[in-house]
Amino acid sequence: MSLPAAGAGRERGRGLSWRRLSAAREDLLRELSPPILSAVGNEDTPSPLFHGCFDWHSAVHGVYSLYAIYDRTGEDLYLEAAAQHVRPELVQDELRYMSTAILEEENPYGFAWLLALVARQERVTGTRELRPLAEFAAERVSQLVTDIDPEDASARVANDAYGNLPWALLHLALWARHTEDGALLEIAQETARRHLQSEAAEQASPLEAETGDVIEFMAPGLMRLAAIGGVLGTEARGYLRGQLPAAFEVRPLTEPTTIHAAGVNFFRALALWHIYRATGLSRVRENVARLVLYQVGRAALWRESDYDHRHWIAQIGVRVIDDSYDD
Repeated sequence: MSLPAAGAGRERGRGLSWRRLSAAREDLLRELSPPILSAVGNEDTPSPLFHGCFDWHSAVHGVYSLYAIYDRTGEDLYLEAAAQHVRPELVQDELRYMSTAILEEENPYGFAWLLALVARQERVTGTRELRPLAEFAAERVSQLVTDIDPEDASARVANDAYGNLPWALLHLALWARHTEDGALLEIAQETARRHLQSEAAEQASPLEAETGDVIEFMAPGLMRLAAIGGVLGTEARGYLRGQLPAAFEVRPLTEPTTIHAAGVNFFRALALWHIYRATGLSRVRENVARLVLYQVGRAALWRESDYDHRHWIAQIGVRVIDDSYDD
């Protein structure tokens, strides 16, 4: 489908980008699906369950994407594709794999994604086939954030890739709410209050860094605020509004210079969505829509480029669009 350039018609503040996005979401999900379906069918990781998409965490959010697209479009193709991976007889083998081969390298990024996947799969199917994997992942992520000291916390708040602390807390809270685990939610909330709202955290992840060029994908300045909002909810509304300058806007990165930078528009949009959810600021929601519409329109970055791009970027777009239904 044909999409406008970012900011076309100076839509800022009038809700036009959001209305366009919300009306086109099912079509956009279908448009993003071909490289996902292609990548998850590969045999390029040794994991028993998540053996496509080049690396373990990409395979996890690839399967997440299939459940999300099925749920939003109702098309069985995506559910059937997900079921080819989610095989209950392999769960114990996968648990052994998680507890050995990828125990350190996928904590917190990949394990956090697994929490999102299992929550999505359980809501879609009504089963708990993958629950042992999520319980293991939640325990590992929880241990990481519980044991963290202030110096390591500041470093992880600033981390612009796989070690990001806000990413871990956002998903730990998601899982705690899904399972109604009050103790786990309290761990996430106390860690967020202590390590994300501090002066050290603000200095470690300046918001202005999210408006320019990058090398990595995580958008730490935005993700810190997203996690504060996602973990603490309305409690954080005043703090978050105080952190956002009145004219703050994240424009699309149009010429990424690295493979990971090619996906930052979707990660920035994902973070901004959770900031919007906590603040209710319609200008933030508009910013989300502009970033998503622009990035989907740049198919050369996620569909027509090499496999290094195709195996993961579209999946992040699916996550943003999927989350945007919770408005």
